[in-house]
Amino acid sequence: MKRTRIVVLAAVLPLLIAGCTPTASEDPSTAEPVTSTTPSPSGMDQMLPPTIVEPSDLEGTDVPVIRGTSLVLAVPEGSEAEWRGTTADVAVAEFSAGGPSEGAVFRPGFIVREVGSTAATLTGPDGATVSFTITVSEY
Repeated sequence: MKRTRIVVLAAVLPLLIAGCTPTASEDPSTAEPVTSTTPSPSGMDQMLPPTIVEPSDLEGTDVPVIRGTSLVLAVPEGSEAEWRGTTADVAVAEFSAGGPSEGAVFRPGFIVREVGSTAATLTGPDGATVSFTITVSEY
């Protein structure tokens, strides 16, 4: 009885597997292309990188930032939580403190909110303050 089952299984198994594999006569280059029903993202739908600036480069400058992104400060490692910042108009941009959070260390920066321009200040760990302008524009 066992021998009969093995013989039957050996005869049927190749037939079952053959239905799942392409034949040698099938040409994959003539197959219809797979199309997606979801639209591909446009340039406006994709995430843009932040603007990254060193604090020493900010004094008296006008920093252009695209709405939907942020201005990230390239500060020395280990000093992320020691920087403070302000903006004259928090509706345009607002300071975001850096430092450790949930196992990661984040750099300080400014979150931009709407198109416009605002005066900003940044104070480093040594107490030195730099003044600059953040100008937010559309993409």
